[in-house]
Amino acid sequence: MSWTETSPGVYSTELGGVEKVYRFISHMFKPTGREHYGIYCACTLDFGSSFARRDKATAVRDAWKVLRQEFPALAIVPDGLTKKTYVLPDASKVEKWADETFIVDFTDPDAVLASYPARDHPSMHFFPESNQVLFLASHWRIDGIGVCIIMERLFSILAASTPPPAADSWKNDLHRVSPRLEDALDAPTEETPEIHALAQKQIAEHHKNAIHAGGIPYLGDATTPPGSPVRTHIKFNRATSGALIAACKARGITVTSAFYAALASAVLAMSIDEAPEKYTAVMAANMRDYVQPPYNSKDHAVQAYVIGRAPTVNHSCTFAEKTAQFAAYVRDWCDDEFLRAYRVTTRTHYDAMTKRPAPPAGAPPPKPPSGVTLSSLGVIEKLLPKEYEGGEVTMTDFHFGVSMLTRQMLLYVWTFDGKMSFSINYNEAYHDAPSAEALLEYIRQVLAKELGVTLEPEEKI
Repeated sequence: MSWTETSPGVYSTELGGVEKVYRFISHMFKPTGREHYGIYCACTLDFGSSFARRDKATAVRDAWKVLRQEFPALAIVPDGLTKKTYVLPDASKVEKWADETFIVDFTDPDAVLASYPARDHPSMHFFPESNQVLFLASHWRIDGIGVCIIMERLFSILAASTPPPAADSWKNDLHRVSPRLEDALDAPTEETPEIHALAQKQIAEHHKNAIHAGGIPYLGDATTPPGSPVRTHIKFNRATSGALIAACKARGITVTSAFYAALASAVLAMSIDEAPEKYTAVMAANMRDYVQPPYNSKDHAVQAYVIGRAPTVNHSCTFAEKTAQFAAYVRDWCDDEFLRAYRVTTRTHYDAMTKRPAPPAGAPPPKPPSGVTLSSLGVIEKLLPKEYEGGEVTMTDFHFGVSMLTRQMLLYVWTFDGKMSFSINYNEAYHDAPSAEALLEYIRQVLAKELGVTLEPEEKI
């Protein structure tokens, strides 16, 4: 990735294809002062005995500065919709960055998320009354797996009482900024008629599948402006979670495929559209499994190494057949043709998005699709353990999601502390808590019936 020095110590480069897509999405509702599709991660912490002599807010702020040194991309700022800028650090610039991005908050994470602000920087909030931390970042900057990785580093730094960086330790660290996804994939740069034909084929296939997303009932009408982003979730206890996972293993299917099949049934049952033959939900596909070394390491957490894919299942099929169709798609989608056409495909997709005018301040989304998408984070402890430095910091609760300003709903699934959660993000102007709960409840009932297990929630929020 090439950077251009535009003035002493100031560097600029073009955003990558997927960065441009997510940057455009996050910018759609900027006139409202809120960000659409902004990532958040909220964790509750227990502190060990060493913190009895330390100010916790100061300790978290110091750890945040160390994290900034390890991941300089946390200080990159967008420049319009297509470029990003990085200013080489020194002690005073880093202090200013920390002042702007570290916030001691006496409300709660949900209050912050309800007004998820549109900002050029990520932010770390600390809630001293509840010992919670909340990380906010635009999706063009980072993905869900990357968020888990940097939260693990933050807690490790915090627990080890790592001192803040010395004033003379800040250096030219531009080489530590991770490359764009297409470069990390080493995707071919050639653009031949064959490559353009492949790109058009892939785009057409994606659009053909995406039209089967279906829509569920929503509040308001085509003129209703967005309200606050909110969330509703169900958590199973350890016994219930273990039974669900064991039932999936016994059938040779993944938990994600089971949830996808159940979601397909739920959307069909609740749909306001004419019953289609197929169901498609656009899903986040983790590209960290495909990028070239060393970009598949934890050192490259702060980058959007994720894309959207559109697995399709047939409504007429059984639950088992739907899980098999989903698994086949996940297994086969990233092939040589995809990689060869990736640069052209992503650029074409972005160009098509930008031709649609963004809504003015307070305006509703341009179209009324009200489908549900799905993303699975898997077992959180694989990336973000519970305990650090013998218990000096222990994470007791975890929550992840995005801010929604459209009629779309986004379902996240993860397991933490042996307990499986499925959480749905939506906008209060278009959906209320009872309708979100009804969707989650339908999914729960389908899973219980098809997997032959009792699934009683431990917690509903």
